[in-house]
Amino acid sequence: MPVTFTTRTRIRTAGLTVAMITAAASSLTACSEGAPAKPTATSSPSQSPTADPQAAAKAEVLAVYRSYWDAQIKAYAKASPVDTGLDKYAFDKALGKTESELVALRIGGNVLKGEPKISPDVTAVSLDESPKKATITDCVDVTNWKMFKEKTGDEVKLPKERLTRFVTTVSARTVGDKWMIVETQQQERTC
Repeated sequence: MPVTFTTRTRIRTAGLTVAMITAAASSLTACSEGAPAKPTATSSPSQSPTADPQAAAKAEVLAVYRSYWDAQIKAYAKASPVDTGLDKYAFDKALGKTESELVALRIGGNVLKGEPKISPDVTAVSLDESPKKATITDCVDVTNWKMFKEKTGDEVKLPKERLTRFVTTVSARTVGDKWMIVETQQQERTC
């Protein structure tokens, strides 16, 4: 009897955050996966000093978030985090969530193709804490990120009632001196 995954997951975040995942014969909606079309930002800090540390931190957090999504797109396309760089950008719950979704994809023989779109905005930054913390609010659109059977290339039909555009709240913090995505939470509302 096939293993069935029926849990709705969220992309972090990260995500995230939110792709639909199917294991065995059943589909599992993963609505936390959403990503930029082709993120090009890097996660390295700015080389020149800035007059506004808040603005610099926001830029760094957004760069890490976009790189996190870039890595997720690669991982979901092959149902594996190997050689994607995901662990450079995701940590704690965000990394664990993505890795568990990748296991579900692998068990089901599925992959995700195409690209989700994101519209992130850093809504809070706290530089006075250790570790430093930030919050991102994102509108994730998974309309063009589709699930396929890896062996046959057949598209997996997902529930029509699932959200394909949704709000995701993302938590980031510093690990050492580097910003990382640590948690993603999909909101049950469209954007």
